[in-house]
Amino acid sequence: MECDPSTSRLRHVRRALFAAIVALVLVGCGGHGKKAAATTTDATRPLPSFAHAEATTLALRTAKLDQTTTVVIGGSEVKAYDNGKVAFDGSRAHIYKLDPGGQFPGEVIVIGPFTYTNANVQASLQSPGVRPWTKLDTRKVSARAATNQTDELSHVLAPAYLALGATNVSLKSRVSDGAVFWARVDPKLVIRRVPAARRAKISKAIRGDYPAAAFNARFWIDGRDRIRRVIVAWTTSSGTPVALDTSYSAFGSAVDTRLPQADRIKDITPTG
Repeated sequence: MECDPSTSRLRHVRRALFAAIVALVLVGCGGHGKKAAATTTDATRPLPSFAHAEATTLALRTAKLDQTTTVVIGGSEVKAYDNGKVAFDGSRAHIYKLDPGGQFPGEVIVIGPFTYTNANVQASLQSPGVRPWTKLDTRKVSARAATNQTDELSHVLAPAYLALGATNVSLKSRVSDGAVFWARVDPKLVIRRVPAARRAKISKAIRGDYPAAAFNARFWIDGRDRIRRVIVAWTTSSGTPVALDTSYSAFGSAVDTRLPQADRIKDITPTG
């Protein structure tokens, strides 16, 4: 898929980040990803278990997330941001997002099959009769429409599942709390190993956001065998560098799904 170097195309890139041949251009892991100075303590401390990290992380049920998507267009980095709290099974979430060129931050609340967004907030400021929030019952969306529908929850959840398809895992460095590992991720293997009840949601992001072929990833696993950070970066077939940097924290904390007042929400669920 070719990349159209425009801001509107970038918004699509966030939803479907090129199924392309991988050309790794990994970005740094920040303070946690830098190689720690070797000390006797670091050298003798047991490594966290990469093999157990996936199960350990998902068993905690929820987490706070911060995700940055970077696309380089015309030599300049264009970034989009997502943060909030999610349940790893996709049953609930509260996500804030900031797209490049967007005038207002986006907000998404997921409660089971219902997705609420502040998609009409700008229109409501211009016309008081417009309700700023929308409600959608995803069970009543056609399969074709669901395929094309933006799914912010899938986008931020998918990195937590990438370790399911990890092969050729190797230690990059020890850090103050855990270790950073390199891995080769097979996207088809990820999809096969995702629990059946979650497969449709996670596979949508795996197929849409990442290269179709195997790609490299960097995982920070902390001393309690939890996946704390996942970085994936590649260059598309048209030569555009893309990177997703996702961090998870505050595991097991509550997800706030309180909604705006009912008179501020418009139900856009198809009735036909």
